[in-house]
Amino acid sequence: MAVDASEGAVLDGRVQRAVRSRAAVVDAILDLLSEGHAQPTAQIVAERSGVSVRSIFRLFDDMASLHRAAAERQVERVMGLLVPLPSEGPVADRVAALVANRRDVYETISPVRRVAVRAAATSPPIADELRRVAELFRGQVASTFRAEVAGSGPEVLDALDLVASWEAWERLRTVQGLDPGAAAGIVTVTLTALLTTT
Repeated sequence: MAVDASEGAVLDGRVQRAVRSRAAVVDAILDLLSEGHAQPTAQIVAERSGVSVRSIFRLFDDMASLHRAAAERQVERVMGLLVPLPSEGPVADRVAALVANRRDVYETISPVRRVAVRAAATSPPIADELRRVAELFRGQVASTFRAEVAGSGPEVLDALDLVASWEAWERLRTVQGLDPGAAAGIVTVTLTALLTTT
């Protein structure tokens, strides 16, 4: 049965509204997490997104699909924070560039990342996205220090990746209680030591 132009326009409009509403819900959840709401309720998400509670539960088939959408959107946000890093030049300059970018990224994503790490144990989509981001960060380290990594065993890249990881940053900031500047200093010193002994 053919669908006339007016019916097609109505369907297109509904699809576009649904896409916009899904995006608004996902952005609202991520923004609330970033602001310190550890477990935002559906009502708070509805108020922030402008999408009714009932519509939220119609837009997502289940919690896994909501988690998947939020994780994918968070990866997009992370990608937007990453900047091109030099792969040549003095080691000190490359270390400084990497640490400055990681500081900006980690300070921005940490509230959402903490929730994601807890949720990953029961949410395969979130666990998959965390692995994807870890591979992205590892690739950035390998590219930035490719000359040093190329002439050494795999343990050097493993060590550099560990020192520059979010997990190391989180320990420095929360367990050891360092401010961002002091945490960046520790990461800088450690990366430099590793690179100058390879």
